[in-house]
Amino acid sequence: MTTQKRFEFLKLKLTEELVAILVEETGFDINKAFDILYKSQTYAKLSDPNTKLYIQSAGYVYSVLEDELSMKN
Repeated sequence: MTTQKRFEFLKLKLTEELVAILVEETGFDINKAFDILYKSQTYAKLSDPNTKLYIQSAGYVYSVLEDELSMKN
């Protein structure tokens, strides 16, 4: 597996896990959870392989997202 394919695979899996956590923790429907995640700075960082955020656990990345969302409120 190439480095790019590995990155895309891990990013996709983390995205799935983050959306599931958002739905479970907030009660948002899946569309709202995807919308929140995709518009976040956390997702922008997750999409940049140089940040290496894609190799972190879903729990850790979710805590980063939670911090970001709490700063917006």
